[in-house]
Amino acid sequence: MHVEIRFSFGLQFGHMKKANGFHLWAYARPYRRYFFPACFAIVAECALEISIPFLMNVLLTNGMDRYEENGKVLYNLNLPFVLMIGGVMVAFAIVALILGIITAKFTAKTGRALGYELRKAEYKKIQSFSFRNIDSFRTNSLVTRMTNDIQIVSDTFCQVMRPILRSPIQLVFALAFAITMSARLSVVFAIILPVLAGILVFMTIKARPRFLKVQKSLDSINRVTQESLVAMKLIRANDKAGYENQKFQTVNSNLATVSKKSLGFIAYNQAIMQFMTYCCTIGILLVGGNLALSANDALFINDMASFLSYVAQLLASLTMVSNVFMSFTRSEASLYRIKEVMETESEIKDNGDPRNKIENGAIEFQDVSFCYSGESAVLEHVSFRVESGQFVGVIGQTGSSKSTLAYLLERFYDVDKGKILIAGRDIRDYPLAELRKNVAIAFQSPRLFAGTVRENLLWGNKNATDEEILKALDICCSKDFVLKKLPMGLDTPIGQSGSNVSGGQRQRLCIARAILKKPKVLILDDSFSALDRITEGQLKENLRKELTDMTKIVIAQKVSTIKDADRIIVLDQGHIDGIGTNNSLLRENAIYQDIYRLQEEGKECQQA
Repeated sequence: MHVEIRFSFGLQFGHMKKANGFHLWAYARPYRRYFFPACFAIVAECALEISIPFLMNVLLTNGMDRYEENGKVLYNLNLPFVLMIGGVMVAFAIVALILGIITAKFTAKTGRALGYELRKAEYKKIQSFSFRNIDSFRTNSLVTRMTNDIQIVSDTFCQVMRPILRSPIQLVFALAFAITMSARLSVVFAIILPVLAGILVFMTIKARPRFLKVQKSLDSINRVTQESLVAMKLIRANDKAGYENQKFQTVNSNLATVSKKSLGFIAYNQAIMQFMTYCCTIGILLVGGNLALSANDALFINDMASFLSYVAQLLASLTMVSNVFMSFTRSEASLYRIKEVMETESEIKDNGDPRNKIENGAIEFQDVSFCYSGESAVLEHVSFRVESGQFVGVIGQTGSSKSTLAYLLERFYDVDKGKILIAGRDIRDYPLAELRKNVAIAFQSPRLFAGTVRENLLWGNKNATDEEILKALDICCSKDFVLKKLPMGLDTPIGQSGSNVSGGQRQRLCIARAILKKPKVLILDDSFSALDRITEGQLKENLRKELTDMTKIVIAQKVSTIKDADRIIVLDQGHIDGIGTNNSLLRENAIYQDIYRLQEEGKECQQA
C-alpha cells in the first residue's frame, strides 16, 4: 500500500512537525476539548459492547441450575442471577448508546472545526501567493481545493474517527475472547483474515489514482462553469450556448465516468466484505455444528452462541477497517492536493525592514529582465527613471509587456535580473504592506465587488471620510453621476462585478478607489479605454492639478491618452525603444511615429 496512507490521517497527528510541513493535528489542536472526550467515549463504548457477549455467555452458562431427579437431568431457572446479569447487560447497552451519541456530537464538532481551520489557513496561504504561484495551480483548481477537497477531508474525519479507534480494540478483544472460548472454531479466522487483508491492500492501491482523477475532473468542470458564467453576455451575443453546452457535457461526462470507476471500488469493497462475512459465518456453523454433535455437549451450544456474537463483532470491525481504508484512500487524494497548496512557498518573500518607509514616488528600473514561467523573456535590460510627481505615459504595440511593468512595480512578480527602486531603495527592502499601500493600480478590466458604491470605494481606504470620497469622485469626473444619477447615491448597491453600471463608470470608480489610498505612485493600466475624449481629457487634467505630489504612470494603447505626459516610454517586444516627449518621439522614434500615424488616419476615416 502507498506510503502516503500514513500521511492521510494515519495518523500524522502523532508525528513531529517538521519545518514548513503540513500536519492535520496543527488544525485540530485548538479543538482538542472535543477530540479527547470523543476518543474516551469511543473506547468506553467499545469496551461495554465487547462485554455484552461475555455476560451473555455467563448468563447462558449459569442462568440455569442443573440437577438430577429420578435419573433425569433437569434445569431450574436461577431468576435472581438472570435478572442481575440481564440488568447489567441492559445498563451497559444504555450507557453504550449514550456514549455513542456523545461520540457523534463531539466527532461532528471536531470534523467541522477542522474543515473551518483548513479553509481559513488555505485561503490565507493563497492570499500570500505570487501571481506565478497562482498561475501554476490555476484558479479553478484552487477553488476545488478550497471547497470540495476540504469538505471530503472534513467528512472523512467525521466518518472514520469512531471506527478507526473502535475497530482495532473490537478486533483484538473479540478475537482474543473468541480464541479463548474455542480455539478449534477460531481456525476459520486463520483462513479468512489473510484473504481479507490481501483484498484490502489490493483495492486500496488501485483506488487512489482513480480518486485523484475525480478531483482533477472537478477542476475541469469548475473551470468550464466559471468561464461560462463570466462570459455569459458574450456567449448570448454570439449564439454560442449550444457550443458551451457541448463543452460542459464533455467535462461532465468525464467526471461521471471517473466517479463511477472510483466509487465502484467502494461498492466492490462492501460487497466482498459482505460475502466474506457470510462465508465466515457458514464456516463456523459447519465446524461448530460438527464439533457439538461429536462432543454431544449441550454447553458447547451455549459457547457457540457467544462465540458467534464475538464473530459478528470481529467481522463488523473488519468491515469498518475496510471502509476506513477506502475513506482514507479517497481523502488522501484530496489531502495531497491541500498539502500541495499549504507547502508551496510564495515566490514573493516579505523580508522588508519594517523601518523602511516610502517617502516619495521616484521610480527607477535598473537593467530589469523578467520572464513568466516556462516562457522566453518578456522584458530584457529595461532601464529608466521617473521623478516623483511626474506624469509618465507607457505605450507600445500589443504584447510589448506594458502591463508587466505595473505587475513588477506592485511585486506581483519579482524580477529575474536587475532592480526596481522606489524612493531610492530596492522595492524588496520594503515590507509588502508598505509597498502596496503606496503603489495603487487601476486595471484595464475594472473590478467592482457586490456591495454599495461607498463600500467599494472604502475598500481602497477604510478610514476615508465622505469628504475624501467625494473629492476622489470629483477628480475622476464621477461625482455627478454617483450623486445625481444613481438612485441612492453613495449607498446605491453595485451588482456582481459592477453589472449595473457602464464600463466607463466602472473604470472611473476604480480610479477613485485607487486615489483614496493616497499612494505615492498611481498606475493606470489602460484605465481610460472606455472613456470618451472629453471625460478622458478632464480626468487627466484633474490628476495633474489635484495630485501634484503623486507619480502617475499611465499605460495606454492610444497616443491621445499620453501625448501630453511629461515623459513617454515606448516599449517594443520587451525592450525600451525610446523615451521622450510627444514632440521628440514624433521626430526621432519610428514605432511612435507609426502608432501616431495609424491612429490619426483612423480618426480621419471615422470623421469622414
